Amino acid sequence: MNLLLRALGILCCGGSLLAAAGCGSGPTYPKARLSDAVTSVLTSEGIAPTAVRVLEHTVAVQLIYPDALSQTGGHINVGPAFDEATRKIITSLHRVLLSTDADVRFYVVLLSDPNTPGAYLTIVRYLDDIRRANANMLDTPEIIARTVFELNAVGPAKITLDSYLPHEVRLEEFLSWQLARRIQRQLIEQVQQPGLATIGACAGRFQNREFAFTLDVAPSTGAPLDEATIQQVFQMATNEIAKVLGSYRFDSFDQVRLIHPLTGRNFVLPKARLGLFR
Repeated sequence: MNLLLRALGILCCGGSLLAAAGCGSGPTYPKARLSDAVTSVLTSEGIAPTAVRVLEHTVAVQLIYPDALSQTGGHINVGPAFDEATRKIITSLHRVLLSTDADVRFYVVLLSDPNTPGAYLTIVRYLDDIRRANANMLDTPEIIARTVFELNAVGPAKITLDSYLPHEVRLEEFLSWQLARRIQRQLIEQVQQPGLATIGACAGRFQNREFAFTLDVAPSTGAPLDEATIQQVFQMATNEIAKVLGSYRFDSFDQVRLIHPLTGRNFVLPKARLGLFR
């Protein structure tokens, strides 16, 4: 199951809500009552959030929805009610966050299922991406690629928003999460599917003005990775990073580091050279 494809029709909803956001003499949902508004609108859809956290530029909600997730053979996946749950949640959040005077830049959804204990789905989105999609500045595949999804199984420990989100989401963090997923998807399509290598989970982080991405690329046979494949992996990752950072016009960094743990290879590219790959 490709979670991104499953969400195609759901995540692009809300355009008509944006069109109505500027009507009237003031914001429909004032900043001072934002938490209550999010709770009220979600509750009207039959989903009472267990927690709502409003930080300076981030709104996070934690919800429980039966059959939104499933578990088969130890693997967590989406469940039969996933489409309905995410449609209600995302439509409700767009309704409020696109019609408020609060300077909200990100929203985070933490979704669990009472029938699949210990499993959580995280959705992170950037409000400017939503506005650009509603203005037809981003197509459907691109707005989906700009959404961070993560399915995790954490065992019996219960997660709270305070522990899960210790601070608001920052753009550089969001870009590192998004890019790790985009790079992994590109490598699966262009390296794993042709049988050149096996691709595992790629990770990204931003620290000390450096983007660092760990690329889990392993041989698909008993032979070691050849140099041409390693160079192709680094080239593809660099192209994707340059394209995305350029599209966000993000330049508050000094360099990009690509790490291939299997061979111990590091590829470091200063910001000034990254533009050559766009």
